[in-house]
Amino acid sequence: MTVVETPPPPQPSQDELEALIEEARRRTRRRRLAFIGGALGVALAVGVALIIGGLVGGGSGTAVPKGFVAVHSRGPVLHARLEDLNANVKTVALADGSVKPTRVTREVWWNESTGLYRTVYRYDGVVIGDLVQDGCFTPNRRICMPPEPFDLQLKGRGWPPRKNYARRVGTGTFRGRPVVWVEGLVSPENGTHQLSGDQVGYDPVTHRPLVLRQILRTGSGRQRIFSQTAVTLLPVLSGKAVTFAVPDGGAPRNADLKVAGFRKVSIDEAANVLGRTPLWLGRSYKGHHLRFIQSGQEGSANGKNRGAGMAPVIRLDYGPFRLEEFGDERPVWLPGGLPSAKVFVASGSTTLERDGMAVDVVGGLTGPFSPAEAAALARALRPAP
Repeated sequence: MTVVETPPPPQPSQDELEALIEEARRRTRRRRLAFIGGALGVALAVGVALIIGGLVGGGSGTAVPKGFVAVHSRGPVLHARLEDLNANVKTVALADGSVKPTRVTREVWWNESTGLYRTVYRYDGVVIGDLVQDGCFTPNRRICMPPEPFDLQLKGRGWPPRKNYARRVGTGTFRGRPVVWVEGLVSPENGTHQLSGDQVGYDPVTHRPLVLRQILRTGSGRQRIFSQTAVTLLPVLSGKAVTFAVPDGGAPRNADLKVAGFRKVSIDEAANVLGRTPLWLGRSYKGHHLRFIQSGQEGSANGKNRGAGMAPVIRLDYGPFRLEEFGDERPVWLPGGLPSAKVFVASGSTTLERDGMAVDVVGGLTGPFSPAEAAALARALRPAP
């Protein structure tokens, strides 16, 4: 039995379904912002935190971060891995400056009984984010919007496609495998449903989803792929095997960045805040002067929109770009152990770890940093005097 063929729960009303679909669109927009701009840097720049909480193994004695509680799942936990094939992220090796595309993946766990779902973001297998959210809300009654890819059935794009919500639009191949394309429909105009551009590629034999993609069509009838995500459904887990780490106050439906207590400090005071010497680029870098240094607390929101997993951070502002640095103490959403010999470069940020410091460079010199510019900046970082 596949996930998409699991008998669906009682269907919501039309108004509730529209609310669910709008919720899914909001999530999709937020995820696109995250990956288009870099899973960490742009999130900080635009005020959207990617990470809150985490997932820990079941059993007694399991540790959870300070300010978080362990919530045991109930019933089956669905599990999937998604690979974003159009993510504009590059990995730069500092030793020789070589550049290669970064493999950007999301691993998702969904437990409908608790309404919790977890997303782990990885660059080339390295965890760069870990998010737990609440997938349920109450417009008229408690209903749940599963995370992608477990929302296909509810949105009518499961197998078989639901009439007036989706339809088959042809066959093709994905990574050498045959697929049947199902495309969602939007509200009718003049009595005719319009194709939405949101497609799912199903294995014609097992009816398991293999790929999600968005198609853009031109007036001449041509189409191009805007985004594409490979889908791997993993074995369903027992509720006894999964425990979510949820912040006090509950998991949020949409996790937002929380900051507090920012003030200007000297470079010596910044070292005291972090417990180690911060990295900098000197008083100026390529003609851009260090304008100010700030210290503060940074973390994520809980279900009551209050701070969770807060940790000290310093910002060194060079005008068109800034350095954001964490020492030993970090927000729950920022793991340690990023590869020190590599730099991850996205369209709005550069992420690296060096000398025990996690550094995110937000912005660029005249626009987003190129891989070569990001590598040069990383090499120029040095302990502040």
